[in-house]
Amino acid sequence: MQHPRAPIRIGTLSQGKVLTCGPDMPLGEAIALMHQQRRSSIVVTEQNRPLGVWTEHDCLTIRANDDAAFSRPISDWMSSPVRTMSAHASVEAATFRMRRDRLRHLIIIDDAECLVGIISQSDLIRVPGAIHPLRERNVASIVRRNTVCMPGDTPIDELQAAMRDNECDSAIVFKPAADAKQSLPVQSPAETETTGITHDIGIVTERDIVGYLVKRGKSVTAWEITSRPVRQIPDSTSLQDARQIMMDHQIRHLVVTDPQHKVPGILSFNDLLASIEHDYLQHMHNAMEDRDTALARAQKALHLSRKIIESSPDGIIIVDDQGKIEDVNPSFTRVTGYSRSEAIGSSPNILQSGRHDRAFYQDMWQSITRAGRWQGEIWNRRKSGEIYPEWLSIIAIRDEEGRVLQYAGIFSDITDRKQTSEDIRRLSHYDELTGFPNRRRFLDVLGRTLNEQRGSKNNVAVLLIDIDNFQRINNTLGHSVGDDVLVDFAGRLNRALPTDTMLARMGADDFAILLPQTHENDTLETIAQDLMEVFNQPHFSANGTELFITASMGITLYPRDGNDTTMLLRNAEIAMLRAKNHGRNRFNYYNRSMNTVSRDTLALESDLRHAVERREFYLAYQPQFLASNGQLSGFEALIRWQHPKHGELGPDRFIPLAEEIGMIDEIGLWVLRTACMQTVQWRQKGLHNITMAVNASLQQFNSPIEFGDLVASVLNETGLAGDRLEIEITESLFMQDIEDTCRKLQRISDLGVKIALDDFGTGFSSLSYLRHVPFDVLKIDRSFVNDIGKGIGGSELVRTIINMAHNLGKSCIAEGVENLSQEQFLRDHGCDFLQGFLRGRPAPADQIEKNFAPLFSQPHSQTGYKPN
Repeated sequence: MQHPRAPIRIGTLSQGKVLTCGPDMPLGEAIALMHQQRRSSIVVTEQNRPLGVWTEHDCLTIRANDDAAFSRPISDWMSSPVRTMSAHASVEAATFRMRRDRLRHLIIIDDAECLVGIISQSDLIRVPGAIHPLRERNVASIVRRNTVCMPGDTPIDELQAAMRDNECDSAIVFKPAADAKQSLPVQSPAETETTGITHDIGIVTERDIVGYLVKRGKSVTAWEITSRPVRQIPDSTSLQDARQIMMDHQIRHLVVTDPQHKVPGILSFNDLLASIEHDYLQHMHNAMEDRDTALARAQKALHLSRKIIESSPDGIIIVDDQGKIEDVNPSFTRVTGYSRSEAIGSSPNILQSGRHDRAFYQDMWQSITRAGRWQGEIWNRRKSGEIYPEWLSIIAIRDEEGRVLQYAGIFSDITDRKQTSEDIRRLSHYDELTGFPNRRRFLDVLGRTLNEQRGSKNNVAVLLIDIDNFQRINNTLGHSVGDDVLVDFAGRLNRALPTDTMLARMGADDFAILLPQTHENDTLETIAQDLMEVFNQPHFSANGTELFITASMGITLYPRDGNDTTMLLRNAEIAMLRAKNHGRNRFNYYNRSMNTVSRDTLALESDLRHAVERREFYLAYQPQFLASNGQLSGFEALIRWQHPKHGELGPDRFIPLAEEIGMIDEIGLWVLRTACMQTVQWRQKGLHNITMAVNASLQQFNSPIEFGDLVASVLNETGLAGDRLEIEITESLFMQDIEDTCRKLQRISDLGVKIALDDFGTGFSSLSYLRHVPFDVLKIDRSFVNDIGKGIGGSELVRTIINMAHNLGKSCIAEGVENLSQEQFLRDHGCDFLQGFLRGRPAPADQIEKNFAPLFSQPHSQTGYKPN
């Protein structure tokens, strides 16, 4: 059984196909515009509403030498009023409307009667599958026999008159000859069958007349404006094939020949449209013969639809075009409390909660009128008076002509979802442990407060507090005791603060206080002293242990110390760190001498925020080699900033700043993705068996996004195998939480990615962590390599690191190798890999390809190439 296709809406077919002008445009300019745009019509509009139309057919009424006609406004000549149709109507409805009213163009409008587009007979013929297929009839059955035939030397105005009087959209013109009016030249049968084209005749269409009127000025004959050569077909050709020929060659007319090779007429799109109507009527007649079966099928479908509606968990309401409820389903009653009998005949206004203003409903109905649908969140009222939130979708139901018959509303009670959303919002804005606002909430409130105070003389104070040596409590007594201390500490702070302040937990043991409005210096001093007293009070743990804690505090004032949230918090942190450096358990006001930031530094920060999007970063790749034989083993990706003003900047100039302003995650992701993509590209060029090392920042590991998940995503995106990537970390990563760091590193190691411990021996005092860290490579810092040969101690330290790495089953790489004696020492004592200026300086990707050109010529394996 064939299922009927959804009808094609005429608005879809007509969009973007309309050429318009104002009513005051001179007729000559309008005709020239039609010719330039190759359009068959131009719609005259005012405020996007159609007033009239001028078509190629209308040009048959204008003589080329009538200059006055071309100068008059098009409103004097246009066809008005226009014939319009709703954009929601089907193509079939438009087809019958155009044939019934003998229209060649139909203007399409929306519900507001504004212009959407225009369709022509040609558009309807070109719609694939939108109309019933042409029956197996031939061209002879519909070809017009009143085709105008004129000799080539006929004046254009006579040709226009003949086409107009005979209601023809085209005419046959034959080549001028002595006996041209006595017989019509035709091709030989052989030539016709081979090419389907004749050179002895041409066709003049209304579009050719338009072109002639645009170029008026000299007297020409009909032959000079013909479209030629023309394509001809036998009258035995099926209408399906004739339509396909027109579509394939993008033409609208075909010359028809009979069995005697005479030309009885022309086949046009208009003729095909008439045939389609006849064919469609026959199709409808056949369908009516099977109406009983169709009716039974429709009744079954209607019954199924009713069952689905009755069983739907969503409330459904049907409203007529006058705004009265026609029907509701059981879920409507369950959600609203109104019975079916109470709802039917009533207005949907019985559900209004009063929470939405008139503008809300106006916007809703404008959307329904314009697009036929609306959906969104709305508050309604149950019969009991309870107000509840629901998700509502409204759909306009139209007939074939595009007229609105009904509106269907489908809604669901989202009270539980709203509660869940509120819980999520609360968790995202409040600290789960203490119940006070978190960093995100604090920044939001601080930002709004600063905006409210801009331009006023009021001060806003920000206090940043950090508990001194809090990590000792967690490490010694456990995290549960540490959590108790944090909760007690936050409660004490809150009780000691004025009522108009805000307390937030910013991090592990960091708290921030916002003092809005006007707190004078002496008042602020008093508040700070009171808080210091709170710090000094003992805390008793659950088992009765007495704990003494202290805290350090930094204070900044708006607008004196900064005019935005970032600057105020940064300066508060500087002041707090100054308090810690001066012995802890004290507070400090921020002053500019603590952090003298030059204009250049501020400008550099601004430039850094746009460097990624401006593509100012690039990667330099420093090669790494096997110490045993000098073969290339991999590269380390090193970021460089090509600053538009300062030139090339190394990472030491901008990476600390990126970490400070929170951009390191974005930059680190760019480095990781770029390095992986470059490795894949080199592999495709023949460079195999290399490892790409990428440095990772401490802040990347502390980011809310799990760094291991980020690495996995980039590997999947670029297609790089995990064992081709190496992540370099520094010992400082283990200073905060070794257990958590090891867990994160194990996630990366599980991907097959190697982990290198960079700057080994320069920062961490204990080696016990090496037993637990899942690393693969120890990287000897350049400072140790530089000490080789400078006394026994320097060389022995490097030898010890190499032996320790091997004893742990790890590889060892030395960086900063700059002379042959260093290289020889490292090779003699078993160092696995070398990196440094001696063998290769960092270089961009294109330079690397030049430096190691022989490797890129090998398609399958590394060649053992050694640089000079």
